[in-house]
Amino acid sequence: MAPEAPDPQSLKSWQDAFQYPIPTVRRVEQELRRDIASNKEKLRALVGTRYRELVGTAETIVEMNKEIQDVEATLADVGRRCNPRLVEKKHLHARQMKREATDTGAIYLICGWETQLLTWPLDADKHTFVAQLALLHRCTTSVTLLLRKRASMLLVAKVLVVFRLLLKTLSQNPSIPPSLGDLRIQLASLRRTLQKRIDTLQKRIDKRLTTATGSDDSIIEALAAFCLATSSSSDDAIRHFHQVRLDIITGQLDSSHENIPKALRLFIRTLQNSKVLRSRQFSDVLSKLKTRPILSDPEVRGLDGLEIELLCRWAAPEVINFTPWIKLSELGRSEGHQSIKEWSSLAFERFAEGSQKALSQSNGFAELLSLRAETIESWLSSWGSTVSHGPENVLERLRNIFNDHLKQMLTTQIQTIDDIAGQISSTVSKWEASEHASVGSLWDSDLITADYSNGASTFKHAVADRLLGRDDDVSAVLTKYKSWLASVQELNESIEALRRFKWTDVLVGGEVEDEDIDVAPRLNDEDPRTLSNSLHSAVHQAYQSLQDSFNDAFKAFGSSNLNQKATFMLRLIRLVRREVPSGFVTKDFLFSSQLAPKLQDLLATDIVTHTGSIAFVPSTSTTPKAKSVRLVPGRSLWEGDPPVPVQPSPSTFKFLRRLTTIMDESGPDIWDPSSVRVLKGALEKQLETSLRSTLEELEGWETPNKDEDAVANGDKEEVGADTVSGSVITESDKPTDAPSAEAVHDWKAQLLFDTHYLANMLGEPNQLADVAERVQKSADLDVAAAKAIRKSAQEYWKRTELLFGLLAER
Repeated sequence: MAPEAPDPQSLKSWQDAFQYPIPTVRRVEQELRRDIASNKEKLRALVGTRYRELVGTAETIVEMNKEIQDVEATLADVGRRCNPRLVEKKHLHARQMKREATDTGAIYLICGWETQLLTWPLDADKHTFVAQLALLHRCTTSVTLLLRKRASMLLVAKVLVVFRLLLKTLSQNPSIPPSLGDLRIQLASLRRTLQKRIDTLQKRIDKRLTTATGSDDSIIEALAAFCLATSSSSDDAIRHFHQVRLDIITGQLDSSHENIPKALRLFIRTLQNSKVLRSRQFSDVLSKLKTRPILSDPEVRGLDGLEIELLCRWAAPEVINFTPWIKLSELGRSEGHQSIKEWSSLAFERFAEGSQKALSQSNGFAELLSLRAETIESWLSSWGSTVSHGPENVLERLRNIFNDHLKQMLTTQIQTIDDIAGQISSTVSKWEASEHASVGSLWDSDLITADYSNGASTFKHAVADRLLGRDDDVSAVLTKYKSWLASVQELNESIEALRRFKWTDVLVGGEVEDEDIDVAPRLNDEDPRTLSNSLHSAVHQAYQSLQDSFNDAFKAFGSSNLNQKATFMLRLIRLVRREVPSGFVTKDFLFSSQLAPKLQDLLATDIVTHTGSIAFVPSTSTTPKAKSVRLVPGRSLWEGDPPVPVQPSPSTFKFLRRLTTIMDESGPDIWDPSSVRVLKGALEKQLETSLRSTLEELEGWETPNKDEDAVANGDKEEVGADTVSGSVITESDKPTDAPSAEAVHDWKAQLLFDTHYLANMLGEPNQLADVAERVQKSADLDVAAAKAIRKSAQEYWKRTELLFGLLAER
């Protein structure tokens, strides 16, 4: 067990302290630090008091100089106007009258009763009555002057005690002559005056007690004056002091949340003052008041205007010998500390309740963090020098108060994302009733006349808007979303700043006696982690809520303008996905992962519907002359042996151009790889249906040509010769206008090329494989010819895919 720590004042040098074990040295260090902190506070209060006294003295000197000048001017004027001989005679007569009055015990000049007293025969009792009445009126005047000059409150209280004692003594005097019958009325008036002066003094005392910067001596003086003025015990005075401070603390919290640090500092200062009040210092001051009569006090006897030296000789003995009796506290050191801890527990509970109520009025997260730092710093800096019900409990309660309100404020600010959801729902529901201007094209002429000043910011903004499809509807939502993201980032930065705050610097001079309590990790690690988790949870919940709002908006689409509404929603989903802050959501979270495919399907279906179907061959039902469908366009450009197509048919090319034009009208920014894949999936079904129907139509052309198999070999050779020459010539005298077998073969070969070309457009050459295989078998092409067509179609798509940029692989 470590020996008892020595008295630091008994140590002659710093080397003597290290003769003891380390725990003892640490306790000596802590005691020295507490003494240093206490001395700093006393010195600061003393310097402030002396400075105020110096300023007051300077003002008094200025006033005295002015008054002296006025007096000198008045005396000079009187000297000019008065007769010196007459004045000398009056002076001699006055001295003679004063000697006579002293010898006979008569007092002539007492306020407004001198005329009546002159006719009142004086004896010893009446001398006492008159002297006490004269002293009473002088006390009234002195109290008024002292309060006006803001003199010592203890001195004012002493004069009030004399005032109260004289008033009581005179009120109980039965021998008041009939000629002074109105004296009782005057005494009643003086009693009311006494009560007013006591109330005024008590207000001054309370005002002194409410000041957190007041020194211990000034508080002791004020409480001693309170004990004299109200006949209270020392315990009553301390309870009054606590009540005044508690009322000020709650009043500060009720007025504004910015007063929380100020209220806590007042709470701490009250505990420190209470420690001094429970020491012998306060008891010594009160005991000193009980050692001698008040009228024997040098301060009271030195007051101008009371004339105590003259009047005390005729005052009653109970007045002259009155000594105040003040009941002193009987609590020991440990009991005194226990009473401080009880008040600390009660006062801090009121402080906590008021802080919670005050913080509910705060709206700024950064402001609340600043209040938190200032409040906790105030407590930690005075931890070791303050007697309280539990320093660690106070710290934990402060942390919980601020953390709860910070988390609530985080949730409130993050929930502002509901404004974005409301904007989206309003736009979708009022789509038909409002106008929606197109974002425009990058190649519109108005960009040429755009403003290029200030780094062409306007031009670059216009280009970005058109490239990304940010029309007025999207921009309105995007502005709110970016504002919300900025607030999230600001909150995150504020929380991270808590980790960098150096609490160890605050703890110097206010060390915790229990070494097992480590404050810095709680404030630098636990609190930021708690707030960060709350922020991440709130942001994740906000995105879930926004996602649900998108789903609700999709359900409210209705049956009109589906293409435009889907485009609007897809653009917003893309913008939200691009701006999701990292770390706030899980890695597998994809915003509107179920809604986006539905919107893409809706948009793709609308695009395919507006594009229409493709006619690979002219229909014989709509073409009256069969000769126009017998020749394949571009047949003369075929290459190879046997000749095979080297380019798609015009109808295929026109179809793709029409498709990309409609896609561009919907907005080029919409067609990201996922949207293009969905569109190609819808196109594949339509193209497969069109190709099958075209093949069936071509196979139907072959039926009329079966009768031509009986044509003579000479005719066949003639036909063959014509085929080699690159054209199909039919005899004009044939009984049917149906295409020849050679023409049908060419159409099927061209259809096979278009099939492979479109398969490459869809992304994979193996797509439409079933249709391609059927066309190849129907055309009766050998493997080499089919392979050449497939390779030629693939190479041609590579050369021409940029013509259909929205469909190209990216």
